[in-house]
Amino acid sequence: MILVAVLFGYGHFYKGPAGIIDSGMAGVVLGAAYIVSGRNLWVCILAHGFIDTFGVICVYFNWLQ
Repeated sequence: MILVAVLFGYGHFYKGPAGIIDSGMAGVVLGAAYIVSGRNLWVCILAHGFIDTFGVICVYFNWLQ
């Protein structure tokens, strides 16, 4: 899982160093959630959707300053 998360992070090199680390850590967290949930992919799908929705809301309301 760690190797896949590292490769996933590196696949986002166009975001720069912070994007690589951010995407890699997201890969670790979502990968761990997948394993802990008994390999239930819906947990990761819903978590990813929540993360993206929260990010869009933060940008919309200018909460990220």
